[in-house]
Amino acid sequence: MTQTRKAIGAALVCGFMSFLATIPTVAQQDSSRTSKDEPPKAAGSAAPGVAVEPIPDDQNSTPLPSGPPDPYAGTIRDVGTGLPLFGTSNTPLRWGPVSINAFDFIGVHDNFDLPNSPNSFTSDLFFFRVGLMFDHYLWKNKSRLVLQYLPQMAIANGQFHANAAMNNNISLGTKFLLTPRLSFTVGDSFVQTQSNPLLPLNYLSSDANSGSVVQNSFLGTNGSFIANTVDGVFEYAVSPRTNVTFSPLYRYDRATNGLPHYGANGQTYAGSFSLGHAFTLHRTVGLVDTFQYVRESTSTTPQNVTYNTIGAFYSEQLARTFWISGNVGAVNQSGSRLASGSSLAGASGWGVNANLSLLKSLTPRINLALGYTRGMNFNNYVTLRRSDRIDASAGYKLSSRMSWNTSFGYYRELGGNPRTDAKYAESDFSYRFVGGFAFFTTFAYTFQNSSTVQLFSGNRKTLAYGVRWSPSELRR
Repeated sequence: MTQTRKAIGAALVCGFMSFLATIPTVAQQDSSRTSKDEPPKAAGSAAPGVAVEPIPDDQNSTPLPSGPPDPYAGTIRDVGTGLPLFGTSNTPLRWGPVSINAFDFIGVHDNFDLPNSPNSFTSDLFFFRVGLMFDHYLWKNKSRLVLQYLPQMAIANGQFHANAAMNNNISLGTKFLLTPRLSFTVGDSFVQTQSNPLLPLNYLSSDANSGSVVQNSFLGTNGSFIANTVDGVFEYAVSPRTNVTFSPLYRYDRATNGLPHYGANGQTYAGSFSLGHAFTLHRTVGLVDTFQYVRESTSTTPQNVTYNTIGAFYSEQLARTFWISGNVGAVNQSGSRLASGSSLAGASGWGVNANLSLLKSLTPRINLALGYTRGMNFNNYVTLRRSDRIDASAGYKLSSRMSWNTSFGYYRELGGNPRTDAKYAESDFSYRFVGGFAFFTTFAYTFQNSSTVQLFSGNRKTLAYGVRWSPSELRR
């Protein structure tokens, strides 16, 4: 059965490559040049591998921001990338508010090496994944309701596994325009992982239309993990240039591991208040105060930690192809008592919280992105510790049809040992051929050292390849 499955996979790859060879490549001119005296505009191209989503020409469109992104504004997010979801899906597979906006067939070859051991584990499987969306405007376009779901099916050892062993990604977002000055955005995101996330996609997502950079989790789980996050954002425009926001958040996490039996529950209660002012159309600064109470319950005595951060943020579109956004603040940490009565390592006293994102197009074909975060990172395991995370990517558009992208990332918990740290290197290639279809291949190398049985320790090499259909490919 294994030989048959490998033969089928090889035949599919050979067939797709043969089909690609018969399709002529049509060169397209780059039309993104602009005069140096022209004021900055929203960029019109994205890093390779990131869909360019122009504003649909209909009354239900949510316009792209005309200036820098507000890091504390209420935004409906894409369940696949975590990037802001602007406009309506323009897929031809639409039935009223219901649509299919993506389809993937993915083959995965995964190899995992245990630390200080000659043993290794190899697996081969295939994924089918579909992007489903419900997108509807209510009350004369004053409110928008978006529901997204990414069901997937895996083929492993000649057997079909419905929904890929219960891996789920579901997102619900609604934005209400309560008054001309007051809006409320509420969202609910549910993630369920029964096995390791074998698809090395979107570790660092970027969108040059909105200047957004998002760092998604890349850590490998050692069992099952579920998380549900509910958050809301109240935005009030004091004046055309000044606005205030209040953002409550609640998150529940649970991680379990069969051998040895282990279970951990985590709860986060958070709220932030920000005051922002736009000095120009392309420069925004502000003040922010954030409170977080994090509680972890395991087989031992429950632990908790409180973080209170006071800081400032800055966001600017320096040029048509250059975005920068960041914040920095002083954080006070308290609580966190272990069963012994001692404090959790690195979780008392004062510290620094920070965030920085850069997005730059050197030329119409070369794009760079950088993301850095110090604070409470929401990853796929339960922890009370703050952490450092930095990612960088470089993309190159080889032709009108081909693109190549490479990214690197590093993560570590703050405080003394034992602590978790991990890093990755990823490279992917994409070839767009016909009818919104694109062939892609991705190779990722992950090094992980874990201080908890919720995550594995070792080195992982993953090769993913397949065909993707997306309506964004129709316009490239």
